[in-house]
Amino acid sequence: MTSKENTLKILIENQDLIAEHIVDQQLTGLNFSETRRQVSIRDAKENIKQLADAIELESQITFNGYIVWLNDVLKGYGFDQTLLIDHLTLLVDYVGEYYEEDACEMIRTYVLAAIEAVNAEVEAEQSFLVNCGEYWDYAQTYLLALVEARRNDAVELILSAVNKENVSIEDLYIKIFTNVLYEIGRLWQSRRINVGQEHFATVVTQYIMSMLYEKIFTKEIKTVKVMGVCVGDELHEIGIRMVCDIFELNNWDSYYLGANVPLESMIGELERIKPQVLALSATTAHRVPQCIKIIKAIKAKAPGIKIIVGGRPFNMDPDLWVKIGADGHSVDAVGAVKLAQRLVNESV
Repeated sequence: MTSKENTLKILIENQDLIAEHIVDQQLTGLNFSETRRQVSIRDAKENIKQLADAIELESQITFNGYIVWLNDVLKGYGFDQTLLIDHLTLLVDYVGEYYEEDACEMIRTYVLAAIEAVNAEVEAEQSFLVNCGEYWDYAQTYLLALVEARRNDAVELILSAVNKENVSIEDLYIKIFTNVLYEIGRLWQSRRINVGQEHFATVVTQYIMSMLYEKIFTKEIKTVKVMGVCVGDELHEIGIRMVCDIFELNNWDSYYLGANVPLESMIGELERIKPQVLALSATTAHRVPQCIKIIKAIKAKAPGIKIIVGGRPFNMDPDLWVKIGADGHSVDAVGAVKLAQRLVNESV
């Protein structure tokens, strides 16, 4: 058994024991209920799983990104970053005391690098709206309408931008919608808005997208097809929906399956529709192992289909798509179309 395999075996088989030890040590002397203790154990197990996934993928960047994100969430709830650092330090100390040195060293390396990433991080107060360029005013007005639950104002603003001001749908999706939704996520993460406001923003944006479909979907005959899937039961499937729409605008026939699609059904749809490209979206690192399973199964059943991936974990680690066996990765929808076209041309 290799050092990596041994490390994964320790983390997976002993995650309950490790999580309980960390939580009990961290809560010593504090008046926490059993319910709160169980919630803390659940969270600790998730952290251990994220560590195991990163080690399996040999992706330090993925684990760093997860821990930095978790630290931001905890700060939003009013917790100091020492809480998370103490938690991670207890993990390293425990495995160092009870498990083999090679496994301990690998765990120590990943955890200490993540702690350094947290310590080095300077809170990004800069809004995502700075990426909107000439559409900053639209984005700012749209953001405020969403946060203040002014649906009609939000709808009127966007439809006017497209129908009267000739803002292209590609620019609307990439420059306005994407950055506004990222900003919504940042505001939720820092607890400046609540989860209801976050969901409202997503629903309104999806509603507006549906109102634009007559501009996106045409009767024109298209010779290339793409299928879009959000891996797992992700709530943030709007990204892959936008990707499919951008493909449509670039003369691709798109098939958007959404999230939580069983692998057997996915393969069945691929065999029925026969797209040249499958676009997979994963917004969190713990979905990456599921991406690996999907890619292996599809490559075995339909080796001719090109598989491209996108989402936060792949943006954090530019080499991750190679490690999981995909054919390519893009950071945005426009780049995904260019990548897909190149892959199809190369296979002809």
